[in-house]
Amino acid sequence: MTNALYYGDTRTARCVCACVGSAIFLLATLGAAAAETKRVLMLHSFDRDVKPWSDHAKNIRAEIEQQSRWPLEISDHSLMTASSSNEDSEAAFVEYLRALHAKRPLDLIVSLGAPAVAFVQRHRQDLFVATPMVFTAVEQRRIRYSTLTANDTVVAFAHSFPAVFENILRVLPETKTVAVVNGNSPTEKFWFQEIRREVRRFANRITFIWYNELSFEEILKHAAALPPQSAIFWHLMNVDAAGVVHEEDKALRRLYAVANAPIFSLNDTFFGREIVGGPMHSVSEGSRLTASVVIRILGGEKAGDIKVPATGFATPKFDWREMQRWGISESRLMPGSEIYFREPTIWERYRAQLLTVCAVILLQAAVIAWLLYERRHRRKAMRTS
Repeated sequence: MTNALYYGDTRTARCVCACVGSAIFLLATLGAAAAETKRVLMLHSFDRDVKPWSDHAKNIRAEIEQQSRWPLEISDHSLMTASSSNEDSEAAFVEYLRALHAKRPLDLIVSLGAPAVAFVQRHRQDLFVATPMVFTAVEQRRIRYSTLTANDTVVAFAHSFPAVFENILRVLPETKTVAVVNGNSPTEKFWFQEIRREVRRFANRITFIWYNELSFEEILKHAAALPPQSAIFWHLMNVDAAGVVHEEDKALRRLYAVANAPIFSLNDTFFGREIVGGPMHSVSEGSRLTASVVIRILGGEKAGDIKVPATGFATPKFDWREMQRWGISESRLMPGSEIYFREPTIWERYRAQLLTVCAVILLQAAVIAWLLYERRHRRKAMRTS
């Protein structure tokens, strides 16, 4: 009787201890998880749906969430002054951001695009001076490296406009005219000067048409009547010369519908619909790189200690459908180029059916051959008998 009571009490005590231990562990886990939640602000240059930056943001967010070992709280804000040169309203936006996050400090700010980067660098001393920042989805020429702080790091890319035009001349060697689509916002004015400077080497081979001083409606009319042996380079179209703001994917779709020349770009966010292809920046690769840097900073590394070289163009890739449309031979592509959306040949499409038919034909041929052999064998046997 005593032993039974003893063992019963022991089992009860063990159950109580196990329950208490589990409760303590659960509370500790929940407390640690709540304490380790990382708060990240993504600062957009334009509206969150404007390409190509929207694709960068979506990919970076997805990569961060996939790679993170902490609970995340990601918020988004857009810089509403990016399409104009008016910086007077920025002070109010700075105060808004500070007030919004005053009681719950941020662990990291991810700044997307040149306007957002420029905004942050102008107001770095007022915008969470000790908060780590990652500047990304931006070309290296738009970064003021001399003013970077110990809490800043950059994941930039490097344009090569000559590589874009060399590709056009390689795949379409008869090209005589290239129309350059570029808007008229402060950012686009900067790039207009950069493009013109870098493509001077092609002046004796190409006649350039610059669309920066036209409204988009005028651009559409002009692009529909380009001379033979023309091509179009799509760079940026945020704000046209008439002051109209455009979402790039919608504007590009409208241009594609009327243009009588192939369209090239340096950003693969538009690949698969309207552009031929070539050497371009990879949004997915850049986003993975940015996310890996974000995770390193959230894990405790100092932002200023992380140095990432600017990335160039990814492996050239081409849309087979556009190649067929514009008569581009596969032999003219850059070595190592990848071709997407290739329509399968009859053999690739009906391989199983063709193999079955061939097998049936071979079987029938074998049966017929055997029957003929047997017939000859019988006749020979009859003659000898």
